[in-house]
Formats: sequence, structure tokens, C-alpha cells
Amino acid sequence: MSWLNKLFGKTQQPSFLTDSPPELAAKLLEAEIMADQLEDYLLSDRLFWQISVETPLGTRQPKMTLGSLYERIQFLEAHRNELGSNDLSRLIRIKRAWEEAQRQFPEQWEAKLRREFKSYLHNWRYFLEQRAANPEQWAQEYRFEVRNRERARLILQLLGPEKAGELMKLYDEIETKLDHPPEDTTTS
Repeated sequence: MSWLNKLFGKTQQPSFLTDSPPELAAKLLEAEIMADQLEDYLLSDRLFWQISVETPLGTRQPKMTLGSLYERIQFLEAHRNELGSNDLSRLIRIKRAWEEAQRQFPEQWEAKLRREFKSYLHNWRYFLEQRAANPEQWAQEYRFEVRNRERARLILQLLGPEKAGELMKLYDEIETKLDHPPEDTTTS
């Protein structure tokens, strides 16, 4: 039985029945599928959980993490006034599933967030080290790679200051040592 079904009783499978613009409907469907699989995800060993969802814009296959689900919730909240009333109800159910999973599986929740943070930070560190060796490529890749930095920051926020202490130190260390303009590397 799916997470949403357990939490709210039998519901219809997510579908194209929407009263929102296509991009919002697609994000909502992705978030619903992620919320539906949240319990299985939290109890699994996998950090990146592949999903597949049919949307009004075609098939999408995002990788689910707690951070990616939260990004979708934030996106939908930011566009709340563009969602139709039916889709607003669906968003509320997704948010309840998010909160309930956090309450029901606190250790797994924190462990997944820590692993997710370390994954993003590892990728960001690698990029910064490569950038120091090849500044021209840095200019081309930065816009894509900076997402790892932003996702790491998001995970720190989700963990909160009390639980993110040592992870914040790792983040600050990488930012201090590695994230400076390439021309500064010769003056260190």
C-alpha cells in the first residue's frame, strides 16, 4: 500500500486531471509520486531513488531525494496562486505526507539528509578542485555545478542548526579554502 494511501485512505492514482498550467501540473505529479514512495525510500539503502511519471509534458524520470522533493514543494508553494483548487488540495496532501514521514522516521530522515549533503558537497568540492586546475572550463560549467552548492545549503537548512553543526563546518571549510576566483590561487 502506498504512503499516501496509508496516510489518507484510498486515493486515485496521480493523473493528468489537473486545473493548473502544464509545468506546475508536471511538478505536482512528480511531487505526488515522490510523496507516495517516501516510506519505501526512507527505509531503503538508496540515496537517489529513480522515479518515472507521466505528465502533461511527457514522461519524466527525476531522481528522488528528500532535497529534491522539498525543492518541488517549495516551487509549488512559490506558485501557489497559479494552482487550481483541486491541485492546491493535492499540494496540501503532499506537505502532510512530508511532515508525517519526518515524524514517523526521524532517524532515517536525518541519515538520508546527511548522506545527501555529503554527496552534494563531494561533487561541489570536486568541481572547485577542477576549476582551480582549469579556470576556462570553470566559466562554462559553473552554472550547472553551482546547483550542488545550493542543494548542500538546502540540506543544511532542512537539518537545522542543531543537527547540521559538523556538516556546516565541512561546508565552510570547502568554501573558505576552495571557492575563490582563479586568479587568487597564485597568491595563496
